[in-house]
Amino acid sequence: MLKHIPKIFTPDLLKLLMEMGHGEEILISDGNFPQKSMSVHNIKNASIYIPTCNIADLLKDILHFFPLDYAVEAAAFAMESVTEGQRYGEYTQLIEENGSKLELVERFKFYDLAEKAVGIIVTADSTKGGNILIKKGVVKDDDMK
Repeated sequence: MLKHIPKIFTPDLLKLLMEMGHGEEILISDGNFPQKSMSVHNIKNASIYIPTCNIADLLKDILHFFPLDYAVEAAAFAMESVTEGQRYGEYTQLIEENGSKLELVERFKFYDLAEKAVGIIVTADSTKGGNILIKKGVVKDDDMK
């Protein structure tokens, strides 16, 4: 373990976040997402299992370290069905607090976007459409203080 790193973070998750470059995306998926078939289409996808039932909490922890891409209008995408529960509000707030927007997309368009992700973080969250895709931005020298 390390100081100041959330206990839920695994070495594999830290490695993935550290190795990503700007413009690359990761998917944080709910437990029902068809991540195995996504991995078949994109061999570079890394599947990392994080035993949490709340994607919003994990997203908050990740965004503490992970800059969102400010060069695009929306650096986060979620399925339209997420609006049926409380996660939508939580995701929107977290993304906006980190300087971007959350864009809602139709389910099958989301699957198309997810196939480009460099990694999938699989959770035990059962929120309907609770998946979120986030795009990494640039880490600046000021971010390192």
